[in-house]
Amino acid sequence: MPALRPALWRGAKFRAVITLERFVKRYRKDALIQVTASILGASVVAILDVCVGARYCAKLIRKQACPRIATWLIFEIGVVMSLAAYFASQDHSIVKAALNVTDGIVVTVILGSLVVERRGRKIHFTRNEQLCLVISSITMAAWTISRTAWVGFLGFQVVMSVAYFPTIESVWHWKPGRSPEPLETWSVNAIAALIGVVVDITGSHDYVAMLYPLRAFILCMIIVALVGRWEQKTQTNRILIL
Repeated sequence: MPALRPALWRGAKFRAVITLERFVKRYRKDALIQVTASILGASVVAILDVCVGARYCAKLIRKQACPRIATWLIFEIGVVMSLAAYFASQDHSIVKAALNVTDGIVVTVILGSLVVERRGRKIHFTRNEQLCLVISSITMAAWTISRTAWVGFLGFQVVMSVAYFPTIESVWHWKPGRSPEPLETWSVNAIAALIGVVVDITGSHDYVAMLYPLRAFILCMIIVALVGRWEQKTQTNRILIL
């Protein structure tokens, strides 16, 4: 019996090593699947965002959309500063911030298109738009002075939320005719933002990066609801006229 103990011990160690190797292989496989899924989700978000931006610019050029320039000006401020604040933090990822990165590119192109389209004409801001711009400027100044990543990131989520107000205001006040904002554009924006939320809460559970698409999803859905309301009222008005 004593002679069998070393053999039994060696057999137990061998089984333990095999079990450990299997566990490591399974863990690596699961980790690879999570990384692949995150990259795939981020790629889908980026493609959707770019396609929506291109279609929005096309509608702008064709005079099929009348966006508020204040919204896109504040978007430009917010998205750039949000990116700077996020990547200034220690825990950041280009994959997790996919929507933020592509937004920076798309917003810049749309804002440039708006400026070119309105060249030679004076740009007027409503009182609410002026207030939104002031809030954005104050938040930007606070981040510039403090240089704290959390102050910058959370502060500019507020700025990016405020940026939607001019657009929400424009689709809230209904009048006969085409909606100033295209329904399909904001619907796809909402879908892209929802995918961004899923990407950020899976894998490494990056809840900081998740704030960006979550906020975008909620506010895009508000605009979708208001544009849907606009189109419903327009159809009802046409029926009454007939």
